[in-house]
Amino acid sequence: MIGLDELLSGTPSWSDVVDFWKEDDFCDESYLIEAIKKHLQTEDQRNELFKRRLTIEKMLNGSYVPVGDDSAFVQSVFDEWNGKLGFKAFGF
Repeated sequence: MIGLDELLSGTPSWSDVVDFWKEDDFCDESYLIEAIKKHLQTEDQRNELFKRRLTIEKMLNGSYVPVGDDSAFVQSVFDEWNGKLGFKAFGF
């Protein structure tokens, strides 16, 4: 299995990324967020988070005050990330 350094700064295969995620060995939330930004988050999601004034940190911790359809949006992002990984790593 690859290490955290390879996940964040290397070019691991997608199967290595998924295997690392299954082990959930991020050690710290900041590394998890960096990995999400690199491997899971799309540009559209990035733009929509900015527009909604949400952050990945707030989404992961559930520490946001939902406005409008924010809760549904967050769950849809989690569903997309889970779909990419092939298992449920995010969500309620």
